[in-house]
Amino acid sequence: MVWSVTQEQKDDLVQKFLPRVKYYASKYSFALPAGLTSDDLVSAGIVGLLEAIERYDPKRNASLSTFADFRIRGAMIDEIRTMQWASKDARRKVEEVRRAHDELQRELERSVTDEEVAERLDITLDELYKTQSMVNTFNMISLDSLGVNQDGEQLDILQCLPNRDEPDILERLNLKHVVRELGTAIEELPEKERTVLTLYYYEELTMKEIGKVLSVTESRVCQLHGKALMKLRSRLESLHA
Repeated sequence: MVWSVTQEQKDDLVQKFLPRVKYYASKYSFALPAGLTSDDLVSAGIVGLLEAIERYDPKRNASLSTFADFRIRGAMIDEIRTMQWASKDARRKVEEVRRAHDELQRELERSVTDEEVAERLDITLDELYKTQSMVNTFNMISLDSLGVNQDGEQLDILQCLPNRDEPDILERLNLKHVVRELGTAIEELPEKERTVLTLYYYEELTMKEIGKVLSVTESRVCQLHGKALMKLRSRLESLHA
């Protein structure tokens, strides 16, 4: 079966998925870099949606809705990363915080506090929290390029959707041990950080909604999210050390 849609059908699909586009724009707007607005994310999401409609392959074991979600989110994340990566100073600060956290944890052989990290870097807690919040956009992963294969080539999301006639993508890339390790790392996170990840990625709540659940500010949720991502990134990098 060849996927083919008329312009009228395409317009109808755009209207159908527009609420999802606006939802993801709201979901990702908690840590936007300067010069980028929620409306910009909506525009990027619509472009991603149109690409999904054009490229959808019904032979894959995934619905158009699932594939459109991937494309919408991927387009928005790419838009954010394009703007955010412009700041070398911001990247340096994030890396310094992550390195200080890892060093302290190795030295003390336990979980470290924000106060200890701030003291090691000789910065205020407020400065630390701002840097942790930056991590949210730095660690967003483009869903159009999930990683690299063993030949160093970028993977397209189409390659990663399940296909009954092809081997499991995780098996082909030998990534199942990475998934297990990541699951263990998530389980070892402090309860609040683990809860934030669960509510954000699995329950698909916004940062504002998570703040209401945890009775903390949206800014605090953003900080917890950033801390968790830093820890997970360090854990995954240690697999390749």
